[in-house]
Amino acid sequence: MSQAAQPILAGPTQPARRRRFPLAVFALVVVVVLAIPGGAFAYAGNELSQGRSLESQGKFAQALVAYQGAVTVAGNPVSRLLLADTANQATVGIARTHFEWGEQAAQAGTYEDAQAQYTAAIGSDLADWVTTGNAALAKLFLSWGDSLVKGKHFSDGIDKYRQVANYDTPGVLRSKAEAALATAYSGYADQYSQAKPPDYPSALSWYQDLVKLYPTSAEAAQAKASGIPQTLYNGALAYVSQQRYAQARDAMNEVIKNYAATPWAAKARAAMAAPQPLTGRLITQSGTPVGNRLLRISTKWVIVAPHTYDDYGGQHFSTTTDASGNFSLVVTPGQNYLVTWWDPSRGTFVTTFVNDTVPVNQITINPLEPEHANVEIA
Repeated sequence: MSQAAQPILAGPTQPARRRRFPLAVFALVVVVVLAIPGGAFAYAGNELSQGRSLESQGKFAQALVAYQGAVTVAGNPVSRLLLADTANQATVGIARTHFEWGEQAAQAGTYEDAQAQYTAAIGSDLADWVTTGNAALAKLFLSWGDSLVKGKHFSDGIDKYRQVANYDTPGVLRSKAEAALATAYSGYADQYSQAKPPDYPSALSWYQDLVKLYPTSAEAAQAKASGIPQTLYNGALAYVSQQRYAQARDAMNEVIKNYAATPWAAKARAAMAAPQPLTGRLITQSGTPVGNRLLRISTKWVIVAPHTYDDYGGQHFSTTTDASGNFSLVVTPGQNYLVTWWDPSRGTFVTTFVNDTVPVNQITINPLEPEHANVEIA
């Protein structure tokens, strides 16, 4: 018979053999771990020192590279535990260098470069340099505007002046910026009015904005005393030359009404009262010209009976048609002038009536505007 296999009894459990870490290797690791912060500290400190030296020499671009090197090493999460002060000093150095670079550019008149550097200083988010950078930008835009206005670039200058308020939070430069804007508005208006040819509507617009926005400025006072009324008057004359008579009269009337104490109001009143040319042609209802006929033009008339008028009590103008029926004379402005002609058969001046109470030949002479009319004989 076969026998069942006998179980083999296990012996006592033997402990696994430990691998010993060589002491020399462990020591080397410790040395390396300790050496990394030490090396980082030396490198970051050297970059910080180098940045300060380059900054003091005005080598700003190189200084920024050195400071950034210090931040990169000292500011990483591992090194920052030991090198936080170095990282902070380098960050301040970067902001300060941008600001100093901006100051140099501003003094040189390279305003765009200065703006970029001041903006970078503000971008550090360091409270002191945000405040300092904003104040510097406000001053920069004021100087930038001055430079542009001096060069007659009024629109761009005004744009820079307006940006001062965006950075001048305490309002330190507010009065200077407003005074500069008033000067720029006045200069811009003058430029339009003195252009060849003048642009009176644009000049007037800038003068009016000046008075509205900066009413207490000396420029606003000058605009009301001279700039606006003179521009309105000259603009009215320009409208006359363009045969835009209604606009011309509107401008003259504005001078007379709103600037009555100025010399330009007196000129406008004289212009509105100046005699105007009246030309025309005397014709029959069929269109045949009536030559060599005496005409009488009355400034005042009334209907006294059907088909009967009275033109006494006013001013009269007279002329004679030429062989082709044409006539020409100069009359003062007025409404409802009545043109009559001499009728030899009746020995008096007569006119054609539409009906019992309305004469046909009424002519309106407007201020500043010549008139031409056909006068029909019944």
